[in-house]
Amino acid sequence: MYRRIAFPLLGIVLTLGCERPPTSPINTTLNPGATPGRQTSAAASSVAAGAPHTAIVQFGREQQGTDFFPPGSHDGSFHAKDAIRPRTVVIRAGGTVTFVISAAHKIAVYWPGKQPSDIDITSLEPPGTSFPFPPIINDPSGRMLRGSLDFGPPQPFDVTFDQPGRYLVICEVLPHFADAKMSAWVDVK
Repeated sequence: MYRRIAFPLLGIVLTLGCERPPTSPINTTLNPGATPGRQTSAAASSVAAGAPHTAIVQFGREQQGTDFFPPGSHDGSFHAKDAIRPRTVVIRAGGTVTFVISAAHKIAVYWPGKQPSDIDITSLEPPGTSFPFPPIINDPSGRMLRGSLDFGPPQPFDVTFDQPGRYLVICEVLPHFADAKMSAWVDVK
């Protein structure tokens, strides 16, 4: 199921895909299956109490590294524009991560349990469904949400994580994930 979320004042449109039905409404808050009245252990509560409610994750850094265009100007290396910073953030359950996505990146967040080695990089979007270059990974197994590919200025959006777990975040642009190792973690306590 896909839902489009429009923010008319900012001119942002996100396409979020949900691979398994959440128990709470999906907009920018995602819940992988909360059990009402579920109790946590004292140890888990203690760890969560020290975790912040918010974090910011950047996909690329617009003002660092070399450009890809015009053709021939890119040095072929991976650089700050093709990195996720920081690689791991820790928030408490119910906290929010603001993802700031720079141009030419496409975010996907996977449910706890998915590892980078589990991503099927041979599962690609059909030709013609996205910008013709570069190839885009489309591995729906365990995927919680995905953003849209944009070539405009960095666009932020918030995702609230209601349940504890370790969530994998990747860039679905094939060379960014496969070659530049563009993946990160959201640890929810």
